[in-house]
Amino acid sequence: MADLLGLNVLNTRPLARAVSLQNALLATGARVQQLPLLEIDALPLTAEAQQWLRDLDRYRWAFVVSPTAAELGLQHLADYWPQWPLDVQWLAVGDSTAQVLRQHLLSPMIPDEETSEGLLRLPIFQQLHRGDRLLVLRGEGGRNLVREHLITQGVRVDYIELYRRQLPTQTASLWQQIAMMDVLPDVVILTSGESLHHWLTIAGAAAKTIIPLVISPRLAILAENAGLKTCIIAKSSRANDIIDALITWRNLQKHDIDDNEPTHRR
Repeated sequence: MADLLGLNVLNTRPLARAVSLQNALLATGARVQQLPLLEIDALPLTAEAQQWLRDLDRYRWAFVVSPTAAELGLQHLADYWPQWPLDVQWLAVGDSTAQVLRQHLLSPMIPDEETSEGLLRLPIFQQLHRGDRLLVLRGEGGRNLVREHLITQGVRVDYIELYRRQLPTQTASLWQQIAMMDVLPDVVILTSGESLHHWLTIAGAAAKTIIPLVISPRLAILAENAGLKTCIIAKSSRANDIIDALITWRNLQKHDIDDNEPTHRR
């Protein structure tokens, strides 16, 4: 399989999550360079957050927004809940998060679209009752769309922020090494608003010369509003979805080139 032969891809996933994507890209023939734009710093729990974890059985739903939130949140919950309460419905933003929950014998629901918008389209949210409660496990500074939508219907939404995302200290020097090469990457993979922000900070003007691959239309709008090139949009951050999006984009590029080639007649 060499569908992406010669394509130069910049993998900006955190180091702990970059390997599987790198291996999948290499298997397609792509060239891959690592530039981690995020690293995770766990946050201590506030007294209020500790109480919400103790009260897990009072929530109708628990929504987990990332694999890191799943790992850290379940570690904390295990201090209070040797067995999971039966009446809590678990929700995961996507399959990677769901896999962490399944390892702890939980059976989460997953939206078709791995976003807050996708979550709110799940059928269970069409059966809301005033006084229902939703607990959200997430990182610092996430979106508030779920809360804003549900509180208008009388649902209480509590957020526990378990970690912050920050720019790794070595990333600036890594980018300088990449920028000095004869050829810049063709595509940069950006999977969150934070990674986009850090990419703009690190790459400067060069960011506008490299095609971004993002994982949602919302992120594409943010990237293009920042002056980046038209985005490739993958369905999710899963390796197969990213590769499918790259292959589709590359085939379109080849098709456009073929259509523009002059026709020679004998």
